[in-house]
Amino acid sequence: MAAQKLNLLHILLFLSAAACFYFVLWENRQRTIAFRKHFRSSWFAIVAVLLLVFFRIGMKQPVWPVGSALAVGLVIGGAYGSSLKLRVDRSWSIPRPPGGRYAAWLAGLLLVAVAVEIAGAVIGPEARMWRFYTTLVGLGCAGALVGRSVAIAVRVWRLIG
Repeated sequence: MAAQKLNLLHILLFLSAAACFYFVLWENRQRTIAFRKHFRSSWFAIVAVLLLVFFRIGMKQPVWPVGSALAVGLVIGGAYGSSLKLRVDRSWSIPRPPGGRYAAWLAGLLLVAVAVEIAGAVIGPEARMWRFYTTLVGLGCAGALVGRSVAIAVRVWRLIG
């Protein structure tokens, strides 16, 4: 009976967080990354963020902590992406900058936050606060991933253009 609270959006949420994690690991294994492929993990992180926000709004929880967590993540990720040593070759490939392991930790935390969201949906109202706090963590992590990608994109466009 408790499993009736799950829906197809939870499956989409899990798949998007898992794809984000996969593409972050894929980026870490590559020596160079094509410019457009650099955003794959960020797109899936955005889908996960939108679904997590949708669940919070559906539960009538306050929106300002959600926006604050996302903004803090974007600022931290943007600052990190702005400080990376970056090179771009002529084919618009980005040699993988050092220190990319932190992105794998962020994507892993996003995946854990999604797992807690799904488990909380199965448990029911008793897990409402756990779901809220892990959503904030997940939004911060996704914001950091997106902020890093946007900062790197802006820097590449400045170098090329």
